[in-house]
Amino acid sequence: LHGADVNGVPIDTASFGRAFVKYNTGGALSFKEIRASGKGFDALWIPGDAMLEGYDGDYRGVYLNVELEDDEFRQFGLLPLMLFEQ
Repeated sequence: LHGADVNGVPIDTASFGRAFVKYNTGGALSFKEIRASGKGFDALWIPGDAMLEGYDGDYRGVYLNVELEDDEFRQFGLLPLMLFEQ
């Protein structure tokens, strides 16, 4: 979980406040896009990576983005956190 530590030392999440977690099942950028961005390997996500960031919004839920081969942007949300508990 990127963003949950500083130089390998876990941060105190008790005082972190609201959080946004972005989970990615695949790499975020292709190698061509990484080279073009100038960020090097810092831009590369490994499948299954997640990023923790602060969040100042009022909503709780899950955004779902679906990537298909037609390159259309699809985003569904905010899906309730308890949606699939039953």
